[in-house]
Amino acid sequence: MLRKRNILAALIILFFLFQGCAGSSKSSVSRVKAQEGPSGWYWDDSRKALAYGGGEKPKTAGQTRTEKEIAAVREITLSADLTPRTASPGLQTPSRKDYIRARFPGKKVIFPDEIKVFAKKPEYKVGIDDVLSILVWNHPDLSVPGVIVRRDGMISLPLIGNVKVEGLMVPEIEETLKRELSRFLTRPQVTVNPKEMNSQRVFLVGSIKKPSVSTGPLLPIYLLKGGNTLLEALSDVEFYPESDLMAAYVGRGDTVIPVDIRALLMGGDLTQNILLEPGDRIVVPSPLKEINILGEVKSPAKYKVRMDTTFLDALSLAGGVNREGADMYTAYVARSKQIIPVNLKRLLDFGDMSQNFFMEDGDIIYVPNNEEKKYYVLGEVTKPGVVYFKDPVDVIEAVAQGGGFLTSAQRKQVVVVRGDLRSPQIFDINLLAMIEGKSFGRFALQKGDIVYIPRTAIADWNVFISQLVPTAAAVALFDMIIKR
Repeated sequence: MLRKRNILAALIILFFLFQGCAGSSKSSVSRVKAQEGPSGWYWDDSRKALAYGGGEKPKTAGQTRTEKEIAAVREITLSADLTPRTASPGLQTPSRKDYIRARFPGKKVIFPDEIKVFAKKPEYKVGIDDVLSILVWNHPDLSVPGVIVRRDGMISLPLIGNVKVEGLMVPEIEETLKRELSRFLTRPQVTVNPKEMNSQRVFLVGSIKKPSVSTGPLLPIYLLKGGNTLLEALSDVEFYPESDLMAAYVGRGDTVIPVDIRALLMGGDLTQNILLEPGDRIVVPSPLKEINILGEVKSPAKYKVRMDTTFLDALSLAGGVNREGADMYTAYVARSKQIIPVNLKRLLDFGDMSQNFFMEDGDIIYVPNNEEKKYYVLGEVTKPGVVYFKDPVDVIEAVAQGGGFLTSAQRKQVVVVRGDLRSPQIFDINLLAMIEGKSFGRFALQKGDIVYIPRTAIADWNVFISQLVPTAAAVALFDMIIKR
């Protein structure tokens, strides 16, 4: 009997022990489940806003702890042939000839190597405003020491009156005058000498310090003589140090002939030594463009640059990039309403000349600091803009820093763009799943990340990136200008 009682007591003790263990195990699992829920930012459906708090987030209707967790983050791969469209307009560097043609819209542009070369220079033909000396042998009363060719191309002489001389060479004028005078004289002898060849003027315009000949402070000219070449016209001309000799050109009516005077005078490039014609205008401009170079360069400032200054030339003017402090992947050029990303690593270390394009007037070059920890919150948030941070930041906190979602926000598809803007990493994040506890994963931001909250679901990722990148860079530029 005692044996039976001992056995029964032992069974009762074991029963309670098993019940206690089972109860303890169930309680532990519950606590773990509770801890896995978000203890920071979460979406409060009752207030329709992000909230912060410890412990367990209120469950939405129909949600249980045993719901299956879903993957909230996926990386998007862009098609290889569909790079962001912001880069293409500025980075498709045109040839020098195409670039120069674009400077003169509506004009016919002919380059020196396209001009037909004549075996000998054209003979001098009398033109309007020329002054001629007319000598009639043994008849001083009929001789004229200086007669001006009028606008109608005629000259007036004693006895014979008006004679058309414009467009005639000197021997032709002599024969014409002999013929006219032979009506009154027997075998007249006539000599014509050009006294002033004003019709042969070539005008020198622009950044010229000392013209060869001057008829006044506003009219520097050169009178064609000898070989009538550009080199002869410039033989006694002085230029200002800032003169953009490579951007010079000759204007001939509606035609423009670009000439590189620097190559002609300093490099001996005789292909630039064109034959001039009366009325040509040699134009030597001052630096046509002004750009700003900011950020991690040795001498950030505003610079006046020449016509064909490239991105690399501009960096050289600023003393080059501060390699230790520069972010080599996210530099960019702000041009009007366009943003052109530049990968300095590819340009400087690998010689990728697709990154080296011509500068335009008003361009702003910005080289960011690699220690500057900031990200961008854009799209359907209350306060879009630049956010600076020190400690690690979760994407949910980033949205909170942006003031929270607008009611129009697409919370199931928050986008993070990371890295080189020409070939970025793109992450599609179901932030709603994270907020509601359906996904317990987190997504930590890195410096330079762009967090974008769209209004509607994104159908074409390539179009989306082409529209997003200039917006983000413009926000960064605005932020940089405000800080200066």
